Amino acid sequence: MKHAAFAVASLLLLGATTAEQYHIDLTRYFSSPSGEAQSRAATSDEARVFAVSATPSSPRGLLRWLQRYDDLLESLERHDVYVYLMSEENDSDTADLRADETLGALEDAITDRVVRAAQELGASRIASWTRVAPLQAYRYLLEDLLVRGSHRLSSADARAVALTATPVLDLAASSYKALRKASAPIAMHQDAYAALLVSIGAARNGVARLRGFAGAAEAAYFDRSLSPESVERTLKAIHASTAYARYRKISALAPKAGFTPAPTLIGPAIVAILAAERPMGVAYESAYADLLNPLSGRLELCTAPSCDDDGFSVGFAGIDSGVYYGGYTGTINAVRALAHEAGHAVHREFMSRHQPIAAYNRGPSFMFESFAIFNELLFLNHLYETAANDEQRAYFLNYFLDDATFQVFGSAEETELERAIYSGIDDRTLKVATDFDALTATVFARYDPSTTKDPATALYWARDRLFFTDPLYDVNYLYAGLLALNYFVDFQRDGPAFSHRYVALLENGFNDTPAALERRFLGIDLSNEAGLVATSGQLIDARTALLAELYAKAAQTP
Repeated sequence: MKHAAFAVASLLLLGATTAEQYHIDLTRYFSSPSGEAQSRAATSDEARVFAVSATPSSPRGLLRWLQRYDDLLESLERHDVYVYLMSEENDSDTADLRADETLGALEDAITDRVVRAAQELGASRIASWTRVAPLQAYRYLLEDLLVRGSHRLSSADARAVALTATPVLDLAASSYKALRKASAPIAMHQDAYAALLVSIGAARNGVARLRGFAGAAEAAYFDRSLSPESVERTLKAIHASTAYARYRKISALAPKAGFTPAPTLIGPAIVAILAAERPMGVAYESAYADLLNPLSGRLELCTAPSCDDDGFSVGFAGIDSGVYYGGYTGTINAVRALAHEAGHAVHREFMSRHQPIAAYNRGPSFMFESFAIFNELLFLNHLYETAANDEQRAYFLNYFLDDATFQVFGSAEETELERAIYSGIDDRTLKVATDFDALTATVFARYDPSTTKDPATALYWARDRLFFTDPLYDVNYLYAGLLALNYFVDFQRDGPAFSHRYVALLENGFNDTPAALERRFLGIDLSNEAGLVATSGQLIDARTALLAELYAKAAQTP
């Protein structure tokens, strides 16, 4: 408690600090660029040796081999964090960007080696050898990789993909970024966007088939620990929900010219984020206070012209976590985004301190995103609960609901649209921009019929950056949003009890299936998609009713 109070007090004293005073201390990772480069060369050589090493022939040998794999993962990630931060601080730094790509490829190579070892050992021997400690701790890792290995490309197919599909996907992503940087409106280049997306979809569908899937969507769901059946049940439940329609009806009553918050300096913004964490208990608040204290060297607010205008977290086993944020503007959305990325970083820090097996510091993206979205909900709820008057309360409550409904219903729109895009590319019904426009309008009308009146709706497919740079990632936000809203309901019901279980989940990492972890720590049934949607809808309905009361009260005020 004293530690948290001291950290908060120091932030209050530094409340007038500016963005330029926040930098990640890279010496947390390596003392100098030359030292990092030398260490990276040695670690890379060790990783290449491991990637061609023999599968161990005894339990004792397997334990040592997996411990070596874990050490390499930790070392490679430390280097990756360093070079990635260097490249983000200078968007002309192609050397560090290439180093980041090389390190990622080495991590894939050593993990692929463990996948092949799991296949060689087989389920029976894995079960036998991991029956007792200390090898027992690696049982889930081996079993999970064995399942994932069932859709592993053969060596010949992997080489073919590397020579053909991968260059197409990389070029399409970079071309999209170049198009977006152009000052011309998207509509002027929509055929170019369509051509890029067709090439991405065709390449990814082809690779998915080589892996034994019907198409790219099915492959992506498998890789993200989801299934097409679960996605279908989730979308069906969301279509049946009326919560979004009720919220849209009430939000339309918002005053056209009302309260608008002024931009917030970074010091007061951080104080507000910490106040939002306080109801979650000392351990949770302290972790954020440590992260966001300008003296900690773990938060970077990059303001130079060379900085990449992006936001992300870094951290891994044995490594201090941090947050990079480019282009902080002080808007509510900017502070919300900082709270989101801080949620990622605190989760990474909890795992680093409490989950000793590096491989279990990795897990499904939808669970990572659920923790970050829950944190932004805490922040927006704090603004609502501490608002000075009804006008401000209405503004922040509407902001909370807009965010909450987008996480679920907006993500469902994106998921359904992207799935339909891959299907349409596959059956060749999507060829040019007008085809994509028509499909987008059709899908979005299922969620909000009024969108058909907005000409911008049809071009949403070209505006969604992830469709081009990280295809089929948006489905993560669908599940993450549902989980985050369910977390929030539990938090409101019994804050102290929920906080204890939630922090334990963050500390635990990913040493079991997502369903098992959510059930064990939080009592959430991931297979009950309709229940997750219903709980989320109940929260949205309850808060929509409160918003209606505030708007009605404002309408009666002279």
